Amino acid sequence: ALDQAARALPKLHSLLVSHRGTVVFERYYNGTRADRPANVKSASKSVISALVGIAVDRGLIPGVRTPIASYFQALANDPAKKAITVEDLLTMRPGLESTSGRQYGAWVTSRNWVDYALARPMLAAPGASMDYSTGNTHLLSAILTRATKQSTLRFANDALARPLGFTLPPWPTDPQGVYFGGNDMLMTPRQLLAFGELY
Repeated sequence: ALDQAARALPKLHSLLVSHRGTVVFERYYNGTRADRPANVKSASKSVISALVGIAVDRGLIPGVRTPIASYFQALANDPAKKAITVEDLLTMRPGLESTSGRQYGAWVTSRNWVDYALARPMLAAPGASMDYSTGNTHLLSAILTRATKQSTLRFANDALARPLGFTLPPWPTDPQGVYFGGNDMLMTPRQLLAFGELY
């Protein structure tokens, strides 16, 4: 019955069901194969947040209450933005205007995604309200790059993917070479399942 219902969904590529660590159902649809990586879109944000947690655990980032101004000198003379913490980015509460929605196109076609995200006006105090923005997780990728002294891709593979038994292929970067934090990661369904089971 599950397989029949799945086949009725024209855009479904795969369906996996795992129970207590054992895959009990695994099917692929519409020409998709088990070994074909898929763009996991905004699920990438969860991978970025896990990497930040690993960096904190390893002492590479002092803690989630670390001001992001520690990594971005452009904020040194901006009292409101100096109060933004790593936690504010993780919880989508930095107070910055979003780079998602109507702003997304202008952001990803800008010459510097980090500077563009940091230059957004403050619409609320840090921590006050949640406003979904892919720029927040891209800033986290830039922080990871600076804190770990390696690319987000390399850190992701060394600290997360390889211990789970796989390797992440490269995904897009911004014009400065920072791996896109929050979109366009490529994972197979089994890899995404392994990440989910980690939690």
